[in-house]
Amino acid sequence: MSELNRAISSYSSGDSAHRGGIPIPGWVWLVLPYALALLLFLAAPLANIALLSVYTHSAERIWLPVLTLDNYRQLLGYYFLNIILRTLRVGTITTAFCVVLGYPLAYYLARCSRRALATAMFIMMMPLMVSAVVGAFGWIVILGRNGLINSALSALAIDWRVDVLNSETAVIIALVQFLLPLMVLPLMASIEKIPLRLEEVAVNLGASAFVTWRRVLLPLSLPGLLSGVLLCFTIAISVVVTPALLGGRRGRMFGNEIYDQVITAYNWPFASSLALVLVSLTFLAIALTLFGSRWSRRRG
Repeated sequence: MSELNRAISSYSSGDSAHRGGIPIPGWVWLVLPYALALLLFLAAPLANIALLSVYTHSAERIWLPVLTLDNYRQLLGYYFLNIILRTLRVGTITTAFCVVLGYPLAYYLARCSRRALATAMFIMMMPLMVSAVVGAFGWIVILGRNGLINSALSALAIDWRVDVLNSETAVIIALVQFLLPLMVLPLMASIEKIPLRLEEVAVNLGASAFVTWRRVLLPLSLPGLLSGVLLCFTIAISVVVTPALLGGRRGRMFGNEIYDQVITAYNWPFASSLALVLVSLTFLAIALTLFGSRWSRRRG
């Protein structure tokens, strides 16, 4: 076998020397298809959007190849600045609720028995098995003026009504329910790698439950927490269906504006500028996550 390997290597080196070429490492052939796919389906469309964002809008031809920055100047108006702030606010609040609700659940799933884990995972993954449209209509049935909650309050003779539909609150509730599994899964994977004896040692040394979480669990599970935060935030700021069905005019976000500019107004240059701003916010979130991950490793 060793003689065969030497023969193959000598043949390959002789062949490359005969051709006068440089030997190509094996990992290049593994990475090349993925790199070509990224270049073809991500980099090229993104470059096209960037070019289209500085074109001039035309009511007859959709756009004209005349360079302008008016599409970005419109973003400085009160209406669009308000949409940017609302999008960031909804994404931040949704992510915060996912962290608060997801950490205890992730800890339980990381420490529970296999039977309980299988049942809990099935229940937790059910929101991801349902489309966003069906889930949004489900929340309309629950939160509507004559929905399930208000009907139950009327049956109990309680003179109080839930009126959160067509608002940011309804959007946040639906997004938390949909994105919670994406927070729990990476957190659970990080907590599973933490030995249970570290918690036992902290308790034996007199640490309370909160101190054990702050000094032991949180630093060691920070990579999973940052991954969950990145997933929840980037998806929350780019959703379209949930704000459209549950937010109304008071809950419009970036995705709704991009959709309207493309489908209704046919203003593709302005829609491209909106899309680039959204992509920039996503890249900024990724950069902050990587910075936080490196900072946690250096501190650890």
